[in-house]
Amino acid sequence: MKKTIWAIIIIVVLAALFWFFAGKKTEAPQAPGGTETSGEPIKIGSISALTGVGTAIGEEEKRGAELGVEFVNKNGGINGRPLVLVSEDLSIDKLKNAGTVTSKLINVDKVVGIVGPQWDEPAMAILPIVEAAKLPTIGPDTTDAVETNGLGKYLFSTWYDNREGIETLLKFAESKGYKRGTIIRLLDGGFWKFTSDLFADRAPSYGITIIDDININNPLANDFRTFITKAKAKNPDFIFFVTSDPGECIFFKQMREQNFAVPVLATEAAGNSASLTECPNELANLFFSTPSQNHDGYFKFEKMFSEKYGRRPLFPSAVSAFDAVRIMALALEQTGGQGGEPLQKALAETKDFPGATLPIITFKENGFMITPDDVFEMQTVKNGEFVRAE
Repeated sequence: MKKTIWAIIIIVVLAALFWFFAGKKTEAPQAPGGTETSGEPIKIGSISALTGVGTAIGEEEKRGAELGVEFVNKNGGINGRPLVLVSEDLSIDKLKNAGTVTSKLINVDKVVGIVGPQWDEPAMAILPIVEAAKLPTIGPDTTDAVETNGLGKYLFSTWYDNREGIETLLKFAESKGYKRGTIIRLLDGGFWKFTSDLFADRAPSYGITIIDDININNPLANDFRTFITKAKAKNPDFIFFVTSDPGECIFFKQMREQNFAVPVLATEAAGNSASLTECPNELANLFFSTPSQNHDGYFKFEKMFSEKYGRRPLFPSAVSAFDAVRIMALALEQTGGQGGEPLQKALAETKDFPGATLPIITFKENGFMITPDDVFEMQTVKNGEFVRAE
């Protein structure tokens, strides 16, 4: 009798162990954080400059988007389904590829949305395609100059309103007593034109006269000496130069070589770590407006970014790409993973989203992010670091 009882006990225990380990083999993989993702993946595209003009920024935006996907999947994906990022290359000097890149994402990869592209010109190039396909797109650094003609129902942006950045620059210039300024723009189009025109239009309200507006007409320029000589001849109090890597260090070195030491005002594009590493001593006269990142949402993002990539983000659009993915993911949760018009409507209703770009993100009626008037601050370079300018 005892042998029979023990035999039954052994059989029950073995059966329990069998089902326990069999069950373990069929469990969905646990993402870090203990949340499951399973089922059919949901694909979104990423378009940024991975070669050509703006590569350093484009690669950083791609990293921000990848971190956003990782964050979403660690927290359960899209109603349990994993989010997948398909990255494509499109730069301002390769706009002829816009149709091919976008069509591939739509027809081959079957993405339900896109994060990107980088900058206004590529955004305008893909806009007719994504509108026709009803493919929601969130640009991480698309200015709402793109929306001035009421275009783009399916185009959104997590980028700051540069009107506020220009106002911050002009207030700084007024506080320093600057009266006469020269604009130097790399190109009379896109971000260069948008910000330069804003500066010129608003300058008289601050008692500032623009004495010259020089168009280099080449975003890849590396010899600025003729333009610097022309600017110097009119003896301005300052230069407003929409500059960014890689030409920034060359411009400042050539200014020093020509003994032209006036302050250079610039947008946030000037505040990149690549130039800070390459030529910190040349940037002593640089003063630029840039979004403040002094809030908990950004600190958490920066910590995640540093843990993944071993350094701090190099450009502000890394965090706006991160938020673009997260906002897209939240909207996809609300549509059950459906793209098209339902996703567009969900994105259009984005309100009070707890962001890393801004503590609270709300889209305006045109799909662009509301930017409080105190978001931008002035920075300069001191002892090899970007610091707040007084």
